[in-house]
Amino acid sequence: MTSINLILRPSARQGRSQGSLALRLIHNRRAKTVTLSGCRLYPEEWDRQRQEVVFPENNPRRIAYLQRLENRIHHEVEILCRHLEMLQKQGYYDVGDLVSLYRQRKGTDKLSGYAETLARELERRGQERTARAYRTVVRGIVRFNKGVDIPLSQINNTLIKAFEKHLKEAGRLPNTISYYMRNLRAIYNKAVAGRRVAAREGNPFAGVYMGVTKTMKRALSVGEVKSLYGIDFMEMACGCTAGSRRREAVLNLYRAWRYFGFCLYARGMCFVDMAYLRKENIRGGVIRYVRKKTGQQIEVKVTPEMQSIIDSFSADVRHSSYVFPIIRDAGKSARLQYETALRMQNHRLKKLAAIAGTSRTLSTHWARHTWASIGKQNNLPVRVISECLGHTSEKTTRIYLDLLDNKLLDAANETVLSAIPKLPRRTALALRI
Repeated sequence: MTSINLILRPSARQGRSQGSLALRLIHNRRAKTVTLSGCRLYPEEWDRQRQEVVFPENNPRRIAYLQRLENRIHHEVEILCRHLEMLQKQGYYDVGDLVSLYRQRKGTDKLSGYAETLARELERRGQERTARAYRTVVRGIVRFNKGVDIPLSQINNTLIKAFEKHLKEAGRLPNTISYYMRNLRAIYNKAVAGRRVAAREGNPFAGVYMGVTKTMKRALSVGEVKSLYGIDFMEMACGCTAGSRRREAVLNLYRAWRYFGFCLYARGMCFVDMAYLRKENIRGGVIRYVRKKTGQQIEVKVTPEMQSIIDSFSADVRHSSYVFPIIRDAGKSARLQYETALRMQNHRLKKLAAIAGTSRTLSTHWARHTWASIGKQNNLPVRVISECLGHTSEKTTRIYLDLLDNKLLDAANETVLSAIPKLPRRTALALRI
C-alpha cells in the first residue's frame, strides 16, 4: 500500500512568509519527500485535512496564481499515480523506485520535462488548451515507451513510426493520430529552435499522418430536430420524488436540451461561446460577443425563443455575471469548469438523442452543423451562412466578398428559425417539478 499526501513546509523566516508544498510518499513504512519547485503558499492558503488550496475572497491576482498552482498540483499527483500504477503491475518495488521514476521527467533534456516547461509558459500566456494538448500527447508516447521518459536526442523516425503504428492498432482515428503527431512535432521543433537538441539529418516525422480527414456529416434533419424538441420532460419527471437521483437526471437532461436549443437558435453558436457569454454581452436585444476560436466579433439578434431560454435560467444566475450557469465558481479555473460542462453536455446529448429515437451520436457541435445545413436547404447563399457562423476559414469567399450588413445576417437567422420547430411553450419556460 502506497500513500501520497501533500504537506506544506513552513518557512524558516520570521513573520508571514510562504512555505513550500511537497509530496510525501510512504510505502512499506518507508517515506520520501519531494518538494514541488515553485509551489509557494501562505499557511492560510492550504487546508491540510482536505488536501486542497484555499482561495482568498478579494485578491484576483492571487486567485489567478493559486488556480495555476492547483492545476500544477493535480498534474504532479496524476504523474505520480501513473508511475505507481506501472510499478504495481511490474511487481515488487520500493518508494525509491517511485521517486526515481517521478524525477526522470524533471530534466528538460527529456521529452516530459521539456514539454512541461513549454506547457507552463503557455499557461502563463493564457494558452491553456495548447498546454493541455502538449501534456496529453507526451503522456501517450511515454506510456507507449513503457513509462520511461524519452531523451529529446532519441526522438527519431523509427520511434515516431512505431508510435503511429501503436495508435492505429489501438483503434485511434486518423484525426486523433494527426493530433498526436502535430503536437509532438511542435514540441520537437521548439526544442530544436531553442537548441535543446541538435536537428537531425532526417526528419523524425517524415511519412507519418498529419492531415485532417473529412468527418461524417453532423447535422440533424428538420424531422430529427422536431423529435428532439418533442421530448416531454414533464412526463419523464412524473413520479420523481424531490431530491431523488431520477429527478436530478431529468433536470440535467432538460438543462442540456435548453443549451442545445439556444446554440441552434443563436446562429449555431459554439458551446464555448455560450458558456462564456456574460449579461453585459446583451444590450438592446442584441448579443455581441467575440468568438473564442477566431477572435471575430459576432452580433446576433435575440429572438423570442432565445429570450425564453435565457429567462428560464434567470434564477440560476441571479448572482452571476454569466448568462448561463456553466461557470459558477469564481475561485476555480473558468476553463476547467467549461471543459467539465462540455463533457457532461455531450454525454447528456447522447442520452437525449436516444430518447428522441435517433441513432445519431449527438454532440454540441451538431447545433452548428444543423443550422448551416438547414440554411443551405432553404437556399441561403454559402457566403451568408459563412458570415452568420463567423467563419474565417472560408478563404475563397472572403477574398472577393465584403462583410455583410448585420440586418441581413439577422434576416438569415429568421429564415433558418422559421424552418426549425418551435420549443413547446410549456417547457420553453423553467421546468417546474
